[in-house]
Amino acid sequence: MRSSSFVPLLALTLLSFVGGCASAAPPEAQPATPAPRAHVQGDDAGPSPTSTSPAKASGESLTTAQAADAGAPAAADAAASAGSANEVKPETALPIEPRTVVLHIGDSFLMAGFSQALRPKMKAVGALYEVRSEQASYTTSWHLKLAKLVGDYHPDLVIINLGANEVTLTDPAARTDAVERLVKIVGDRPCVWVSPPLWRKDTGIIEIFRKHTSPCRFFDSDAVAGPISRQADGIHPDAPGGAAWADAFFRWLLAERAPAPKDGEALPKGSGRHAVNPWRLRPEKNTGSPSPSPQKTAQTQP
Repeated sequence: MRSSSFVPLLALTLLSFVGGCASAAPPEAQPATPAPRAHVQGDDAGPSPTSTSPAKASGESLTTAQAADAGAPAAADAAASAGSANEVKPETALPIEPRTVVLHIGDSFLMAGFSQALRPKMKAVGALYEVRSEQASYTTSWHLKLAKLVGDYHPDLVIINLGANEVTLTDPAARTDAVERLVKIVGDRPCVWVSPPLWRKDTGIIEIFRKHTSPCRFFDSDAVAGPISRQADGIHPDAPGGAAWADAFFRWLLAERAPAPKDGEALPKGSGRHAVNPWRLRPEKNTGSPSPSPQKTAQTQP
């Protein structure tokens, strides 16, 4: 009796134990609805047809960005074109034709690296560059020489480097007549009077040049070129200083060329080789006050 009842009881106990183990299976053994998968570039498994593809959304965003990038330059170009239509374009000067004649006269400062650095620049534009220099020369000693040189060369452009030996004059105004006579000899040809780069404070000769060299243009070396290096005497420019001085002057000279002439405009005399003198310069701008000059350390006069 006991054995017959024990067997069913044991079987029932085993069945209960197996059922409990089945219900306690780990999560990975349980079937479940798969979660949405994030798209990875290069993954061949496509997204569910019922869901929005992350790849598609990303592609739409990229297309929009590309369209914006493509449209930005076009919009910028359109804006620039609209702006340029309202701007007045600067008038350009005529090309410098070959074999223009440039006459350059002066004192010892002219040969202190200035003309040496200016010569290849003139050669590059095809100019015939004639230099005449005399040491210890003054504005009062060049009238006959300049008149002969102008008559011999019929220059398209005259450059004058004088005044270094007159920086310490006690009466610089007494040189006004000499300066005006030199300018009169040049006539209506394009002309530039180049002031000496100061090594000490002058007594007023620079202001005489500024006021009495018209219609020649006045090039203020200190205001435009700035401080330059000097030779051992502390006065004359050395080779690098002369080169820096010449670079500043030549950039200024090209920038100051006048635009192409209009019909009926009076033209300056030239060498006769050109219908229009390409070295024509813009008129002097009347600023009402002289350009500032850097202060220099007082040193010995040349």
